[in-house]
Amino acid sequence: MLDEIKKEKDETQPETQPLSKNQLENEDQTLLLISGSKGRENDKNYVKKLANAVVKVFTKHGSAKMRCVGAAAVNNADKAFIIAKNELAKRDIHILLDQSFANVVFNGVEKTGILKEVVETD
Repeated sequence: MLDEIKKEKDETQPETQPLSKNQLENEDQTLLLISGSKGRENDKNYVKKLANAVVKVFTKHGSAKMRCVGAAAVNNADKAFIIAKNELAKRDIHILLDQSFANVVFNGVEKTGILKEVVETD
């Protein structure tokens, strides 16, 4: 009986394999996954690092996307966008934020998140 339960459990959970080099190259390199609160001081540093990442990804690829799940993640992404916008404005690059809903799967559970795309204004 125990073997049957174990076998059934193994069949319902797909094995996760490490991504190959080709799969990594096909991944969206403009997508940044945003996390929520880590504590007040850590949030300040996290937001600054996130803003730097937005600037680097945007200058390299011409756009950047931030995927957020939860209020704290959305707040961090908004703060990082403002910092990145000011940094890029110094370089005479003007950006805006386009937002939409996105379905995200975490540990087999589907949740609604927000996808924020940083694009250059015309």
